[in-house]
Amino acid sequence: MASEATNSRPDVGAPVGPSPFSRPPQPKPVSMYDRARVAAPSAARPSGANAAPLPASPAGVGTGTIDEARKALESQRRNGAQWFYWVAALSLINCVVALTGAQWRFILGLGVTQVVQELSHRSGPSADVTAGLVSLAVIGLFAFFGYQATKGRGWAFIAGMVLYALDGVIFLLIQHWVGVGFHAFALVMIGRGYAASRQL
Repeated sequence: MASEATNSRPDVGAPVGPSPFSRPPQPKPVSMYDRARVAAPSAARPSGANAAPLPASPAGVGTGTIDEARKALESQRRNGAQWFYWVAALSLINCVVALTGAQWRFILGLGVTQVVQELSHRSGPSADVTAGLVSLAVIGLFAFFGYQATKGRGWAFIAGMVLYALDGVIFLLIQHWVGVGFHAFALVMIGRGYAASRQL
């Protein structure tokens, strides 16, 4: 019995584990002078595999906007210049209708050609040729203005608008207000084309 009790006792020299009541060792406080200097965060773009790619601006955004604006101005200039073609074409139709003896006319046409045709009828058949040549010359002039204005010639816009405004005075003198209104509308549209040509 005594030997069993002796064998059950732990060896005196055996290492004993930490006591649950003992305080664990505390780390030694580091002095402020011993601390390593922390580098300030850099504002530069990080490099390496972990660097996040910066968002790229869409290619051609500025160029596309400029091209669209230029196309819009070119379309506006072309539309304004084509009004000279309309005036010339309708005036030519008015001349042909006058030769047939009909009484209806296109209001958008030139008043000067209608005056020339009316004077030729009063003067007799011999004046019809002269009236026709004068009318064709005026119509050709407006078609020429339309061709030059389509190419962006500012002087063509100005000269055509001045002559068409003077032509509108004929309708104003005879108090043909519908003709005056159509002339004013055409001048506004031609003026928009001229304004677009100034910006190109």
